Amino acid sequence: MPEGQHFSRPVWRTVPVPSEATTSSAERHLLRDVVLERLRDAIMDGTLQPGESLNDKELQAWLGVSRTPIRDAINELTRRGLIEMEPNRYTRVASPTQADALDAMHTLGTIYGGAVRLGALHLSDEDAALIQKQIAEMIAAMGAQDIETLRSLVFPTFDLFVRRSQSPLLIKLAADTVDGLAFRVRVERVLELVDVEQVAADFRALGEAAVARDAIAAELATERIFQLPETA
Repeated sequence: MPEGQHFSRPVWRTVPVPSEATTSSAERHLLRDVVLERLRDAIMDGTLQPGESLNDKELQAWLGVSRTPIRDAINELTRRGLIEMEPNRYTRVASPTQADALDAMHTLGTIYGGAVRLGALHLSDEDAALIQKQIAEMIAAMGAQDIETLRSLVFPTFDLFVRRSQSPLLIKLAADTVDGLAFRVRVERVLELVDVEQVAADFRALGEAAVARDAIAAELATERIFQLPETA
């Protein structure tokens, strides 16, 4: 969408939004979180496209709230890397490049590599079976060039390792950073950045390591999946 062009959408109310006229401090905090979640979801699912201009008044009409929670949400999503903002010039959905995508993959590999090393030791048999199932589906999606299915599986798979890491700091780090990194990986032709057959082999290695609870092998497979450079 050309810069400066605004969206025109029906009011989207998948989650009820409290009226601000009667909200307490706790309810205002909830309202801010609801607006943040809805804007975040709209960006991540493509309802709001990369480069799309964001206008406060249009967002107010769309979400049915005042300017304050919208600005709070925009500031937080800017911090996460989902929105680009230049005061008095523009506020728009970020537009990642392939270079951004590769940088994000390396960063995800660093975060998820550590999470996998910690989490692999605490997987249940059910966890390992689920990871194997999701990996098989991811490999099939790569073969079919089905990027949306691949994206829908990659992050839940690695988030499972994060949850099993038993590290509150790592869990918080992932919660604060993965959204922006995942968004940067949503560029067109992302599979051109990788050797698909090699990544499929690395996913298989990750699944085998998860079943064996081999934390080091799982970490190394994860780093290869996210294209971290091999050490000498």
